[in-house]
Amino acid sequence: MNGKKEIKVSVFLDENMASFIDKTRPYGMNRASWLRSIVWDKMKRSEARKQTTVSNDPFANPIITANLIPDDLSQCANLIIEWWPVRHRKKATCSKRVAERIFDKLRTFTPKDRKTALEGAIAGGWMNIYDVKQSKVAEEPKNNHPAHRVFTAKGGFE
Repeated sequence: MNGKKEIKVSVFLDENMASFIDKTRPYGMNRASWLRSIVWDKMKRSEARKQTTVSNDPFANPIITANLIPDDLSQCANLIIEWWPVRHRKKATCSKRVAERIFDKLRTFTPKDRKTALEGAIAGGWMNIYDVKQSKVAEEPKNNHPAHRVFTAKGGFE
């Protein structure tokens, strides 16, 4: 038996279980062989889950370094480094190609918007960088008209 130790096990089946096995097992296979094939299948599946592929992609790690970030985005390198683990934790795809797409998107933003977008992604726990949307409600304009002056007893008109 190829140097492997064989262990015999007795399995007691009720009538329903035995009839189910007889209905579903392939022709010519006995009950013991069918049960053995189920165990082998489960073993192979669990071994397949354990195998992980080793990647040479530095962006596949949750922690990236500043030397991976292009020079033109160096102003926001610390924010990108801080955001990348958030993206990784959310099970988003982390690869060199995805990082290049994100860098290209960040290049379309103004430096102020880059910072705002990355801070929003970190605070919100987002997997992606989104455009900074301006508020639809405009700031209340200052009213410098003389009729809107305020009179106070201490200072008169202000």
